[in-house]
Amino acid sequence: MTFNSDSPTTVRSGLKASLDLGALPFVCSVFLGALLIFLVQPMFAKMATPLLGGSPSVWNVSLVCFQAALLGGYAYAHMLARLKSIKVQIAIHGVLLATGLVCLPMGITGLFGDPDPSHPALWLIGVFGVSIALPFAVVSATAPLVQNWYAQTARVDAGDPYHLYAASNIGSLIGLAAYPLLMEPFTRVAVQADIWMAGYLGLILLLMTSGIATIRQIAGPAHAAASDEAGAPLTWKERGIWLGLSFIPSSLLVGATTHITTDIAAAPFLWVPPLTLYLLTFVFVFAKKPVIPQSVVLRFQPVVMAMVVFVLPRIVDFGWGLELGITLLGLFWASMTCHGLLAARRPHVSRLTEFYLLMSVGGVLGGAFNALLAPVVFQTVLEYPLILAASLLVLPTSMKVFDRTSRLLLICVLAVLSIAIMFAALDFIPNKLASTALIALPVLVVVMARGRRFIMAAAFMTAFITGHLLDPVSGGQSQRGFFGIVKTMEGDGRRAMMHGTTLHGAQFTDPARALTPLTYYATNTPIGQTFQMFDDAKNVGVVGLGVGSVACYAQPGQNWVFYEIDPIVVRLASDPEKFTFLSECQPEGRIETGDARITLGYESDGYFDLLLLDAFSSDSVPVHLVTREAMQLYLDKLSPEGVFIAHISNRHMDLESVFARLAAAEGVASLVQSHFPAPGTPTIDEAPTHAMLFSRSPEAIDRALAGGKWDRVESDGGRPWTDDYSNIVGAMIDHMRE
Repeated sequence: MTFNSDSPTTVRSGLKASLDLGALPFVCSVFLGALLIFLVQPMFAKMATPLLGGSPSVWNVSLVCFQAALLGGYAYAHMLARLKSIKVQIAIHGVLLATGLVCLPMGITGLFGDPDPSHPALWLIGVFGVSIALPFAVVSATAPLVQNWYAQTARVDAGDPYHLYAASNIGSLIGLAAYPLLMEPFTRVAVQADIWMAGYLGLILLLMTSGIATIRQIAGPAHAAASDEAGAPLTWKERGIWLGLSFIPSSLLVGATTHITTDIAAAPFLWVPPLTLYLLTFVFVFAKKPVIPQSVVLRFQPVVMAMVVFVLPRIVDFGWGLELGITLLGLFWASMTCHGLLAARRPHVSRLTEFYLLMSVGGVLGGAFNALLAPVVFQTVLEYPLILAASLLVLPTSMKVFDRTSRLLLICVLAVLSIAIMFAALDFIPNKLASTALIALPVLVVVMARGRRFIMAAAFMTAFITGHLLDPVSGGQSQRGFFGIVKTMEGDGRRAMMHGTTLHGAQFTDPARALTPLTYYATNTPIGQTFQMFDDAKNVGVVGLGVGSVACYAQPGQNWVFYEIDPIVVRLASDPEKFTFLSECQPEGRIETGDARITLGYESDGYFDLLLLDAFSSDSVPVHLVTREAMQLYLDKLSPEGVFIAHISNRHMDLESVFARLAAAEGVASLVQSHFPAPGTPTIDEAPTHAMLFSRSPEAIDRALAGGKWDRVESDGGRPWTDDYSNIVGAMIDHMRE
């Protein structure tokens, strides 16, 4: 993914140029263009996320769409710059800018209807194309086009217009920081769209002003002759290297973002840091004096990659903070490595537009590989470690591949891999200490093999594979889709379903006990208690199907409806060869496939007497299901005596205070219960469960309290989350304080 790369000049020179009134329209144009580009990306994804279940894939596919539109903008600018008449260029660009207003203010088009759960990526691509692609592509052409116009003027520094990228990069960084820190917390989405439209109108004015300034300051023939294409011949091999060095960081950007958001939350706050670091690497490596010397970057690349692969396995819990920090460091350092090597190979200025265009092509291919191709080719998230290993292969080699030291290191790596494969074949999982020590050996080889890039890459993948094989939950059969990886595993007389790294239900394989709900739905858990206590409910709704465990709490005469967004989960839960809760206990139960905010909305108000919210994307409850608008929907669908229960167990966020605020805002009573199984109880049989119960009916609340296990909970007076506001960081901090 290629963004507005800095020039071989300093930020100081760019700021100095901005003080020149003649250069001011050009500087302001590239600044505002970059600002708009990086404001709109999280804004669009935030609009689309609630329609697609809060899946991290929404951001990944959106990112590829923006990359493709950016490439289109760069290609358009490259072709437009080939026209000899500046007036014609300005006229064409003005028409396209005006045409882009048709899509504004930005919103999610209803042209394609509700998302199709079977083909959500195609739906999202279509929505992007109609909603924002044209104005975004036109805006993305700003930096290269204004640079070209500036170079045509008779200004003293016209032969070196790259300082304009300093203003562009400043705009990019401000845009990235402004959305999560200012726009998302303090403005509604509709207001954000209006602000972006106002910025777009301002950009039109600035670009037309820049065009007029170009015409007035146009250079003479002598200047034009001085800027002829005199660069050295460019080989296809060199072009291929450019593509590869831009492909790797772009792929890692999507991979790291997926890794982060899968187990924390699919929220713009967590999408922005990886993108910010990715952009910063362009600023650093293209500066006249790099912030971090490239020799330092290359020297420590193996060390950083060793740290990343050491925390990838789930055998040892390093805590989300450390894992997040190392993941971001790995993305930043690998991007610095590749972009630094790319900057060192930049061509003569006559090839500049082609250079940036090919960088953009590589970026699009890298993002598309992760977001579109990898989910089809790989059943697990294999692309992320593969590309991390590839970032080691680009390092310069200084040793003979098979010298004595290389052979010893390779033997060590192969020995570890053989041991891990043998353990997996014997179905033997060593304790955490032994597993960690075995993984640490190839991790150490990654560092020791500096200068031997193939050995480093082999050791990296060995460490990853070893961690995967020694992970107690790494086996089973995996199916991968838009909404994540769903895996079924069998052992110790139980069959379980995993989504990402989180257990989403299990069942005994013994037919005599097969219909006994397990994990979070066991009879002693808050969810099990509620379904037994309110077994007189006529109409029951369940948001989040899992393996269908709660179906076996059904009573004769009840009507059940399940809401599930992931078709893979629906297939597995409905397959009696996998799980039999649905087929045995609720064969007539209705299953609605799609996002619950959409499908639940079609039900009649007051329909449900009991409604369970149990929707998770791996360990994270989708944020759009934890907002005031969502709570209003749940309560609207409850009968006057109805009960709503929310499963809020989470490894990273404290959702109790979030739901308490929602309940207070809607004027309903709320109860909370934290359940811990008896010592020695297998987690797969009865899991620790945190849940909350809500009802408008005092009788229903008293009925729950009579059991002696629920406690009343009051709001702390904080701001309730809405579709326009959420505070992920606050919820994570509250969880750490527990």
